[in-house]
Amino acid sequence: MHWSRTAILAVVAALSCGGCRHEEPFRRDIDFNPDWRFKRCDSVKESDERFALPDWQDEDWELVTLPHTPRIEPLLVNDMFQGICWYRKHFRLDPKLSGRRIFLEFEGAMTVADVWVNGRHKLTHFGGYLPFTIDITEDVRFGAENVVAIRLDNRDNPGVPPGKPLRELDFCWYGGLYRNVKLHVLNPLHITDPIYARKVGGGGVFVRLEDVSEERAIVWVQTHVVNQGTSGQRFRVVHELRDGEGKTVSRVSTGVLNVEAGADTHLVQRIPVSKPRLWYPDRPYLYRLCSRVVRQDGMVSDELCTRVGIRTIAVKPYGFWINGRRLYLRGANRHQEHPYVGYAVPDNAQRRDAIRIKRAGFDFVRLSHYPQSTAFLDACDELGLLVMDAIPGWQFLGDAVFRERAVQCAQEMVRRDRNHPSVVLWEVSLNETWMDRELMEALHRAAHEEYPGDQCYTAGWISGVYDVFLQARQHGGCHDVPPEARPCLVSEYGDWEYYAQNAGLDQPGFRDLKPSERNSRQRRGDGERRLLQQAMNFQEAHNDNLSTCAIGDAVWAMFDYNRGYDNTIEASGVMDIFRLPKFSYSLFRSQREAGAPFGEPMVFLATYWTEHSPLKLKVFSNCEEVRLSLNGRVIGSRGRERDRFSDRLPAPPFVFELDHFEPGTLEAVGFRGGRPMAFHTVSTPQAPMRISLEAALEGIPPASGRKDLLFLHARIEDARGSLVPTAGNLVHFEVMGPARLIGENPIAAEAGIASILLETTGEPGIVEVKATSEGLYPGNLKLRVGR
Repeated sequence: MHWSRTAILAVVAALSCGGCRHEEPFRRDIDFNPDWRFKRCDSVKESDERFALPDWQDEDWELVTLPHTPRIEPLLVNDMFQGICWYRKHFRLDPKLSGRRIFLEFEGAMTVADVWVNGRHKLTHFGGYLPFTIDITEDVRFGAENVVAIRLDNRDNPGVPPGKPLRELDFCWYGGLYRNVKLHVLNPLHITDPIYARKVGGGGVFVRLEDVSEERAIVWVQTHVVNQGTSGQRFRVVHELRDGEGKTVSRVSTGVLNVEAGADTHLVQRIPVSKPRLWYPDRPYLYRLCSRVVRQDGMVSDELCTRVGIRTIAVKPYGFWINGRRLYLRGANRHQEHPYVGYAVPDNAQRRDAIRIKRAGFDFVRLSHYPQSTAFLDACDELGLLVMDAIPGWQFLGDAVFRERAVQCAQEMVRRDRNHPSVVLWEVSLNETWMDRELMEALHRAAHEEYPGDQCYTAGWISGVYDVFLQARQHGGCHDVPPEARPCLVSEYGDWEYYAQNAGLDQPGFRDLKPSERNSRQRRGDGERRLLQQAMNFQEAHNDNLSTCAIGDAVWAMFDYNRGYDNTIEASGVMDIFRLPKFSYSLFRSQREAGAPFGEPMVFLATYWTEHSPLKLKVFSNCEEVRLSLNGRVIGSRGRERDRFSDRLPAPPFVFELDHFEPGTLEAVGFRGGRPMAFHTVSTPQAPMRISLEAALEGIPPASGRKDLLFLHARIEDARGSLVPTAGNLVHFEVMGPARLIGENPIAAEAGIASILLETTGEPGIVEVKATSEGLYPGNLKLRVGR
C-alpha cells in the first residue's frame, strides 16, 4: 500500500516545561492536511462502501492536500457540485505512542460525514460548519499502516441547518474537507476538547473576565481534565499568564488533586492581573495563558495555551460599550467563499480577508450566515475586529430533528469560540426565519448556559427573546424602536432596500436612473456612474442608520459572492469577489479617524477622469480640507460640508463641480491642521501599453510548509503607469515553481484588471508568474516561499 513520508508520524515531544518534566511524548495540533487520496462520485452509484476498507486500492485516486474542494467551480457558480465524495489517508504511528490517546479533529467537513478508521465505522456527523473530534485510540495499530476514510454527502438535507435547498438559498455551501484536519496525541490524563467533552458550559479551557479595569482584572479559568487511564492519578493544574513579549505576569496553581480512572473534573481558578493592558478594537492587546496538567511526580502530562484579551463589554439600548468606552459598531457582512475553490480557503487567506475588512474602516463583522474559520477569528482577535458569530440558517425552519440540530449548533459554536475576545454577539437565530417562541428561547438559553455571566449577548431578528434585536434596513432598521426596548443593531443595509424597491430617501435623484443603475449590485466593470451610485446608496443608508438608536450597522456586503439560486454573482460587495475595491471601499475607509490606530490620512478621487466621467467629482477623505488641482492648476479647496445624506457621518465626502472636461491629471491633497497629509492623483487613461502584475499579500507572505492561496492581479496600464479602467484585454497567466494557477485562464480584464488565484504548496522556493496579453508588454512577478 502507498503512503508518503509526510504521512508517517514519528511524534516526539519538544515542549518547554519551565522547571517541570514532560511525560514523553504528547503533542497537539499535528498537521494532518497533506497526502489525502480523493475521489469525487459524479453519480451516487459510483460510491461504494468498500472504499472504507483498509485494503481498498486507491493509488489511482487524486492526491490532494487540505483544505480541499470536491470540484473547481466556474467564476459564476449556478450548478455547484452536490453529491458524494470520498477521502482516504494512509498513516503510521510510532510504537512509542502506544498507551497514548489518539484523536482526529475535523474543523469542517460538508455536510454529512461518515468516518471509518481501519474499516471500523466511527460516527456519522451532521453539519458542515463546526468541528468534530474522534477518539481513534482503540482503532489504530502502532508501528503499522492505518487508514482513515471519510464519505461526505453535501446534497440538500432538510434535517441539517441551514436546511434550505441550494436552488432556493442565498449562498452556496460547497463541499469537501474544506478546513484543517489535526491529529492530537495525548496522555491519558489530559485537558479535554470542549466539543468532544459535551459538557454544558464546560470542557477544555474556558476563560472569562471579572472586575476588569485599568488598575486590575481577574482572569477566571475553568479547566476540564479527564483521566482515560487505568488507574487513579494525583495532579495539579498550573496556569501561567504571559504578556505579548512572553514574560510571565501571573501564575496560579491548584493543590494536589485526585481523579479516578475513567473520571473527569472541572477546576476553577482565578488569576489576578495588576494594571492589565486591556483589549480594545484600536489596541487589541493579547496575553497568552498556558495551562499545564502536572502529575504528582513532576511530569507535565498535558499543556494547552489559550490567547486572552482582557476586556469587558456592555450592550445597552443606546450603545455598545467596551471597557467603559462607547463604540458604534460600524461593520460589514462577510461570506467566506473565494472564487473557484468555494470554502476551501487556507488559514493565511482567511487572515488576509480579516485584514481587508479592518483596512476598509470597519471594526465589526457579521459572520453571515454560519460559523466561519477559527483562523479568521484568530485574525479578528489580533486586529481588534469585533465579531457577531452566527449559526447556520436562512429563511428555513425544518422538523424536530432540524430544530434539535440548530440548538446543537448554538451550543457547539459557543464552546468553540467562547475564548475569542473579538466575539461580542452570538446570533443564535435562524436568519429571516419565522421561528416560534419555544425555539427562540431554546437557542437563547443554550447560549447563556454555555456562557454564563453578564458577558454573553445573544442576537436575533425577532424581538422579545434575544438580548439584541437585529433588524435589516429593508425591514425598517432601528427606526421606531422604543427607548425601553432591547438594544437594536442594523444587521444588513444598503442592498435589498434599493434592489427590491429601487428607492432611497433621495427620490428626485433616482428619477432618471434605470432600475439596474439605482441598486447597489454593481460590478467593478459597470462603470463610474454605477459605482458612484453604490457608494451613494451605502452613504445614505449608513447616515440614516446613525439617526436611529442603533448600536451599530453592517453593510451588505463586504465581498461579492455566489448564490445557490441565481445566475449572477451578487455584486453588492464593497470589494468584488477577487477582493478588489470599489469606490465604496474608500467611502468607508474615510470614516476612520486619520490619527487613530489602524487609520491614516487618506484621500481618494472617485473618478476615472475620461471624457465620459461625471463633472461632479466626489472625493472621499478623512482629512479636514481637500484641495483639487487639474494639470497643476488649483481648482479649489473644500472643507467638510454636510447635507441630509451626510449630516451624521464622521467624514462626509467632498464634492467639486467642474464646468468642463479637460484631459490630464487630477490631484487631490488632503490637509490636517493646515498641513498636506494625503495625496491621490488620477490621470486620463491613454492607450494600454503594459501589464503590471501584483500579489495581494496584505502583509502576509506565502505560507511555508503548508498550502496557501493568493489573489494575483494583472493591471493594464498606459505608458505613464496609470490604470486603464476601460481595458478588457484577454490576459494569460503562466507559473513556474511550487505553485499552480486556479481559475479562468486566459481571462478578460474587468475595469482594467485581470485576476486569478495562485495556490502555493508550501514547498520552499521561488514562484515565478508571468501575465501576457496581445500587444502589451508582459508583467512578471517573483514570490519567495520559505527562506
